[in-house]
Amino acid sequence: MTMQVLHKNRRPWSKSEKKLSMSLYYKSSSTYKFLRRNGIVLPAESTVRRWLKSIDYVPGFIQNYLDQMKLKVTTMTNIDKRCVILFDEMAIMKCIEYNKTLDIIEGVEDLGPLGRSPKLAKHALVIMVRGLYTNWKFPLCYFLTSNGVKGNDLDTLLQHSVKEILNIGLLPTALICDQGSQNRKLFSLLGGTETNPTTEIHGKKLYLIYDIPHIFKNIRNNLLNGDIQIKNKKIVFKDVIKTYELDSLSTKARAMCKISPSHLQPNPFQKMSCKLALQIFTIKTSIITGQLKSKTAKDTADFLLEMNNTFDACNSKNLYDINRNRRPMNSKNTHIFENINKSISTFRDAKKINHKTNTMSVPPCFSGMVWSLTAIKLLYENEKNYDEENKSYFLLTNRVNQDPLENMFSIMRQKNGYTRNPTARIFRSCVASICTFSLMKVSEKCNCETDSDNYLTVDILSDVEINNTIKDPIPDNCCFKASDVDSTDSNLSFTSESEFTDMTDTETVKKVNLEECSVVYFAGYLAKRCIDFFQCKNCEANLTTEKNLNEPNQLLILLKTFEYVEENCSQGLKNPSSLLILICNISLEVFKKLFDEIKSEKGVAKVMLNEIKRRLNKKISNFEELKCKEHYLYLVKLLLTTRIYKECKWVKGEFISKNASNNAKLKIFENK
Repeated sequence: MTMQVLHKNRRPWSKSEKKLSMSLYYKSSSTYKFLRRNGIVLPAESTVRRWLKSIDYVPGFIQNYLDQMKLKVTTMTNIDKRCVILFDEMAIMKCIEYNKTLDIIEGVEDLGPLGRSPKLAKHALVIMVRGLYTNWKFPLCYFLTSNGVKGNDLDTLLQHSVKEILNIGLLPTALICDQGSQNRKLFSLLGGTETNPTTEIHGKKLYLIYDIPHIFKNIRNNLLNGDIQIKNKKIVFKDVIKTYELDSLSTKARAMCKISPSHLQPNPFQKMSCKLALQIFTIKTSIITGQLKSKTAKDTADFLLEMNNTFDACNSKNLYDINRNRRPMNSKNTHIFENINKSISTFRDAKKINHKTNTMSVPPCFSGMVWSLTAIKLLYENEKNYDEENKSYFLLTNRVNQDPLENMFSIMRQKNGYTRNPTARIFRSCVASICTFSLMKVSEKCNCETDSDNYLTVDILSDVEINNTIKDPIPDNCCFKASDVDSTDSNLSFTSESEFTDMTDTETVKKVNLEECSVVYFAGYLAKRCIDFFQCKNCEANLTTEKNLNEPNQLLILLKTFEYVEENCSQGLKNPSSLLILICNISLEVFKKLFDEIKSEKGVAKVMLNEIKRRLNKKISNFEELKCKEHYLYLVKLLLTTRIYKECKWVKGEFISKNASNNAKLKIFENK
């Protein structure tokens, strides 16, 4: 009532008004829009988007973001709150970039509560939450790591994640991941076994499940370099290749029209694709025609058919499906349990025969298949007992895989066209976009099938005061005396005007190197930026000089000055004073000394700024008492920001050049 009667245009919304508006919006966005169209006073959607900018999406757990998700969860039922936790890593570009807003170097290892390190990050670990019964999902957090998160650290991060999810109000039921070595170690640390793949975290029982599509991909990859022995049966991948070759001879129609050479001889990146791996197992061979006469052909065909049925049983999406193997787990669909039990029995006896060494072994994916199928069965039994009132309980097995997370990675790779390995900055930007809005659709060429889940997006944040006004004008009486500078400490030598008759012929110019000229040029740029920003006459008098450009270290400014810029014009390059050159030299010396030491720390520019202030107080008498001190510090901050950006860009260029030199295709073009 207060909002309708007392709220006026351009008046800030109170915290209680924001919460009330968000409660309506979370419940039904269409109802919210309907109320606004009919004259009900509510914040506009553009206002909501402006509030969104207050969250800094960085590695770790973001409390403001979690608070908003908690508000959204309050509108859910208990069934809607039941969820699974997905986590996986994505490769990112080895690169560092400076974030001016957060004052941190992006691209170094950052494990959130476990701290940062100077190592350059090559992977991003994302933890996502997905509804078990309803179509919602959202990324909980992400971390940057150099060589993958170790099992012990992953254990700590998952413990923390489960705690945050419980605090939000959700009810997690399972942990789902691929079968990487660190993930296997994690499940071992959590106490899971093949017969009892469960653990308890913060009093909550969780089922440990390896992603079924990834297991199928690994089985396919093992078949590429070995055979599978199951008791007295032998599965040979050459039978599949021979069948494809036979089918390729057909001129009218082909039975294996969806199979391509990439399925049979995948490159390293295609070996990572779950979609290609699964299409292999949809092959319908023509053994009964007698064209394939291999002794192992029938065993191979039976194995592929069994794998096809098992995958269908683990990929049910709808309550009703024309394919009986793709129906959900339910007491009436007994064939689903038969397929799962058959595969468990098969892989308990399965062994791989390596083509090169002819030795037998049990790859992790074989035991992982038994582990995951057992966990899914136990999860079904547990959830059926939880929902005792629902006698026709069913579980859609597609809800317990990593497809949403893989699709999220696909969306990130579509950023700015296509970037297979985005930088840490691009990755953070994508996470922020996904947490805020669902802006992009999953590519058809993504690593797995598309999922139907909708992102739970943050629509409003905590109260934020947005202040775009410039600081209070500096009093006209602010001043600085040139005598306050201790000129004896400066290592710059200046020549008189008479000595500067012909710069290209004098010995003085030879004593000045390009670096010194660049510092002076940069100082002139900073002077112009400061004068244009503050419009301070005293700064203009103290930071620039009226002398002609006749000093040796001003050569770069002289050569870069455009001919059309008139003398005493506000445009063009500025001639910096000795004071400004001294400030720039001190600042750049501090940067050179500290950057490599503190680039992995938070507040990079802040640390260097404090050291620069200390040195300026020592070099310039009464620096703290100067009325234009804030203007000079603005110059220093601008210098540090520009310098950090450039340093990151140069490091990035070195990595790109190094990678390009090792590229085999480029060597071919270069005739190497």
